[in-house]
Amino acid sequence: MMLNRNSKTPLYDQLKLTLQDKIMMGEFAPGMLLPTEIQLCEKYNVSRITVRKALEELARAGLIERVQGKGTIVKQPMFAKSQMEIRGYKGALNSQGFEVSSRLLEKSIVTSQGKENLITLFKLSPTSTYKFWRFRRLRYLNNEPSVVMTSYVRKEMGDKMLQYHLEDPSVSFYKLFEEITKRPIVDNEAIISAVAASPEIAKLLHTSIGAPLIWFQGISYIEPHIPIEVNYSFYLGEKFQFQARYYRTQGGNIQKQDL
Repeated sequence: MMLNRNSKTPLYDQLKLTLQDKIMMGEFAPGMLLPTEIQLCEKYNVSRITVRKALEELARAGLIERVQGKGTIVKQPMFAKSQMEIRGYKGALNSQGFEVSSRLLEKSIVTSQGKENLITLFKLSPTSTYKFWRFRRLRYLNNEPSVVMTSYVRKEMGDKMLQYHLEDPSVSFYKLFEEITKRPIVDNEAIISAVAASPEIAKLLHTSIGAPLIWFQGISYIEPHIPIEVNYSFYLGEKFQFQARYYRTQGGNIQKQDL
């Protein structure tokens, strides 16, 4: 991402996002030193004040650590997989004894123009244009078509994902995200609603037009809570149920309640 001096987004914010992408895509892996402030000034043609502000924002987000006498280091993820792991669709169902596979239906590049919702969900600057890879998969449960999933990822992430055999029915996108970024998936925010099957979705799921489906919008986050994927899925209502859990505070304490 080149810095745009005509953008309403401040240069320090643009630089922060640029460096964040390089960290998330593994160009700067945990433990590596970032270029010096002077090197960043020269590379991006910005002032030292701009560089320092960008680095302060990255440090506040928990992505880097500035060590006196050593430089700026990319931090290790806060949570190890053994401590915290979100398994995703394939991992969750495999753990319950179901056979899960998938077929890649589509892979294409789309721009953010006309897709303001992606800008919002990925927490990107609304004054810039971005590219995303869109992957659409038909997921099978015990060899029966059960879910149509459409995943959006930043172009940089999708380019790296294409180095893997995505047509392999056993591939887990969650595992790819973690392998590429070297950071665990730590959260998934979801909106769930009941919908009726359109002709296109009904054909893919071998069901009737108007059949009850569960529509799912999910945002997956890698540590430290940075959006890595936006997913839209249609689940066959007869095959799935979702367990929801919500949190509320009482006197400063968080209480968990199941629905």
